[in-house]
Amino acid sequence: MNYLKLLENLETDLDLSNSNFETVKFFRKNIASVWLWYIVLISHYKKTKITTEIILSKIQKEHASRVTIFKIINYACKKKFFFKEKDKNDKRKIIISPTKKTIEEFEKWSLFFSRDFNLFQ
Repeated sequence: MNYLKLLENLETDLDLSNSNFETVKFFRKNIASVWLWYIVLISHYKKTKITTEIILSKIQKEHASRVTIFKIINYACKKKFFFKEKDKNDKRKIIISPTKKTIEEFEKWSLFFSRDFNLFQ
């Protein structure tokens, strides 16, 4: 593996992504936000519903408390990066899903990793 190329690409990604993609910048603030972003996007692409309780069970407690995770979710909803809705079958459950903007920016951002990212030579 070309480790120097990997580090250069990661450096470029950090520089460009944070200025070009509002949602990517938001979710890469800290490890808890990154985990939350990944979990919600994975759920989206698997076409499954994800509730706040499932999210809480997937994020290790040393990364963030329940309160912190709820704060991140609420702030992401306020910024219109996530939607929050009550489950139709169980009104106690809250379903979290990414907005169109979050999905579009993630997909554009991920293109960086497919172009000229051949690190195994």
